[in-house]
Amino acid sequence: MKLKYLIIAAVFIIIFYIGQAGSFLYEGTERSKTQGEEQKTQQIIIGYYPAWKSYTGYTPESIDISKINHINYAFAKISPDFEIEMGYPDKDPENFKKFQELKKIKPDLKVLISVGGWDWSGNFSDMAATAERRERFADSCVEFLVMYGLDGVDLDWEYPVGGGLKTNSNRPEDRENFTLLIKEIREKLDAQELKDNKDYLLSIAAGASNYYIKNTEVDKFHQYLDYVNLMTYDIHGPWDKYSDFNSPLYNNGDKSPQYKISIDSSVEAWLKAGLPADKLIVGLPFYGYSYRVSKNANEGLYQTHNDGKALSYDSLKKEYINNPQYIRYFHHQSLVPWLYDGKTFISYDDYQSIGLKAKYIREQNLGGAMIWELSQDSEGELLNALYEGLYDGSVLAARDYVGHWAEDVIQKWLDMGYVTGYPDGTFRPEDYITRAEFVTLVNKAFGFEETAQITFTDVKEESWYYAEVQKAYREGEIIGVSKTLFAPENNITREQAAIIMVRLLDLEGSSRGAGVFSDSGQISSWAREYVGAAADHGLLKGYEDNTFRPQNNIKRAEAVALLDRVLY
Repeated sequence: MKLKYLIIAAVFIIIFYIGQAGSFLYEGTERSKTQGEEQKTQQIIIGYYPAWKSYTGYTPESIDISKINHINYAFAKISPDFEIEMGYPDKDPENFKKFQELKKIKPDLKVLISVGGWDWSGNFSDMAATAERRERFADSCVEFLVMYGLDGVDLDWEYPVGGGLKTNSNRPEDRENFTLLIKEIREKLDAQELKDNKDYLLSIAAGASNYYIKNTEVDKFHQYLDYVNLMTYDIHGPWDKYSDFNSPLYNNGDKSPQYKISIDSSVEAWLKAGLPADKLIVGLPFYGYSYRVSKNANEGLYQTHNDGKALSYDSLKKEYINNPQYIRYFHHQSLVPWLYDGKTFISYDDYQSIGLKAKYIREQNLGGAMIWELSQDSEGELLNALYEGLYDGSVLAARDYVGHWAEDVIQKWLDMGYVTGYPDGTFRPEDYITRAEFVTLVNKAFGFEETAQITFTDVKEESWYYAEVQKAYREGEIIGVSKTLFAPENNITREQAAIIMVRLLDLEGSSRGAGVFSDSGQISSWAREYVGAAADHGLLKGYEDNTFRPQNNIKRAEAVALLDRVLY
């Protein structure tokens, strides 16, 4: 019997390690598994510093450089004769000197000049159109770096082939010319490195969508770049018809009237296009968007709106986050918060969501994080969350079980590391487990890897759990609710759990054993023998009123408490 209990314990430990199950729903790809086996990348933090912020008093010495690896100084222009030129000549030289002073404090700090941006990308296409112009621009970039003691170039072309301002020049040839431009600059930087005995960096700021990937040659140009700063923000904004999230970490299953893109889907697309993971830098917004919605429904999400505006995190803290008129909501699939007061919907990031994005970057072994932009979080609250998430490996505490009847046992099991919370930092003691989640975790517990053909019509090939059901079906331990239905998204019941446990342990029993319960008539006929075996062997006990409640679902808190009694 001791061996049986140990097997049961192993099953339930894995089953209720539900935080990892939640991650699996959105992160469980072959890529994730492969990268988990690779040597971990030392992630970096890149912060954009907008030169115009120095007019408002946010000068370079305002930056907490202890938590920053690279500064991308925004922005320089492309002159009419296709050379780099200062964007703010009355401020730039002074700011460059201040960064040189900061580098005396932190010698490994890198400062790059970022060229273009939304407003100043108009000349990129014309400049990149010929070899002569590309070389002229590259030479001017090198001269600029040497003159001002900078460490590299960041190209922020918005956007090759199409997009950006209507006044921008663009042409289909931008796709190939962009690669040629990057190659030309890289070669010029390499030549200068030999003269200076110094490393020069080259990066780009890139769009998050497949449209950007289609209009560029990712598989070719990445070899010349140190990093790609992915602009995984402005995914939605006031320009959309409906209110939505600025920078969701994952796509969600909501019925939405508009397109879905997320950090995760963008990362997947870029990696699939050929970008090495250690060169991919995930962009994080230190700002949000407010929408004046036209209808008070769905807590303001996915509603038409009249107007909208951007809000820095500083402004959000000052006017909205602690405003009692606004309620904070959190999307447990997209893993981002929002505020709503019945009229105004605000999408933003806070300490929790930034920490979760840092955790994602760390676990996916990506190159690091990029911030747009540093002045919007002047007190460093979000920067601290990012830094701690990347370097301290801190996990957000799952504290929503405080005051719950099972608080002590949940805390004990969290401390032992047998269970954990969901990716958003909650434990959700009253939540149930679906059949698909159960199947996935049993497969992990017993190492089931081989698959078999299934005939369940409600398990589609494109679903995340398709292969998991195939694995379990092959082992014969887990069956459907009928010959053609598996009901993957239904919560698993007590009698269904009894069947799985008995089949896994190959226990004998009889339907008579189920008769000890006063509600035995409610046990499904096909489950009576298994429930009887579970009762005979003490695997599942009834409630105080001598009922078994076979159709009840199993809660996380109940499972932990049950297993704790078995083991201790």
